[in-house]
Amino acid sequence: MFTPEQLMVFRGFVIALIAFIGLRGTIGKADKHTWISVFALSFATLGLFQGIRHWGASSTIVIVTATPLVNFAISLYLGRKISGAAVAGLVLVLSGVLLARWGARFQWAGFAWSIFCTIMYGILYESFARAKASSLQKCFYTCIGMGVLGLILSIGTPWTYLAEPKVLVMLVSFSFVGFLFWLANSIAFENLPTAEASILAQGKTPAVIIGAYLMLGERLTILQWMGVVISILGACYLSRWLAKKPEGI
Repeated sequence: MFTPEQLMVFRGFVIALIAFIGLRGTIGKADKHTWISVFALSFATLGLFQGIRHWGASSTIVIVTATPLVNFAISLYLGRKISGAAVAGLVLVLSGVLLARWGARFQWAGFAWSIFCTIMYGILYESFARAKASSLQKCFYTCIGMGVLGLILSIGTPWTYLAEPKVLVMLVSFSFVGFLFWLANSIAFENLPTAEASILAQGKTPAVIIGAYLMLGERLTILQWMGVVISILGACYLSRWLAKKPEGI
C-alpha cells in the first residue's frame, strides 16, 4: 500500500528517532566517511525497495548477495589481503543463493535496481569501517538521510493509509526491525575485516528467501531448499574460521 519512497520516510525517521533517544540528544559531528554512509545507505535502500517492488524479495536479494564482490574489488584495488576462507565462504553463499533462485522469473527493471543497490551497499560497507562516529551516531545520520531522500521523492504521493492504527503499528514494527539490522551491521563492520563482514552480512539472504516462502507464498522446490542450506553453511563456515583464527591474520 506504500511506495518504496514512503517506506524510506518511515524507516528513516523512526530509526533516527530511536538512535537520537539512545544518544540522549548528543548527536556530535559527522566525519567524511559518515557522510558517505549517508549517501550510500539512502540510495541502497531506494534500490532495494524498488527492486523488491518490481520483481519480488527473493529475486532482489539474490543479486544483493553479490555485494561482497564489490568489497573484494575495492580490497584488491587498495592492496588489502583477502583470506582463502573469505573466498570459500563467498563461493558457498553465492552458489547456494543462485541454486535457491534457479528458474525464477527475470525482469530488467528489478535487475537494474538490484545491481544499483548492490553497488551502494558495497560502498556503505567500506565507509562503515572508516567512519569515526559511534554506531548510534552513524545510525542517526544515515537514517535521517534515508528519510529525507524518501520524503523528497514522495512529494505529491497520497498518505491516506496513515489514518489506520493497524497500519501505523506495522510501520513502526518495520522500522524497529530496521534499527536492529543497521545497528548490528555497524557494529560488525567496526570489529571485523570488511570483506569477511560483507559476506556474513549476506546471512540475511536465506532468511529473506525463507520469509518470502512463509509470508508471501513464494514456493521453493527441493533443489531450491538445498541452495538455502548451502548458503547458510557458507556463512557458518566463515563465522567459525573468524572465531578460531589467530590475531593479526
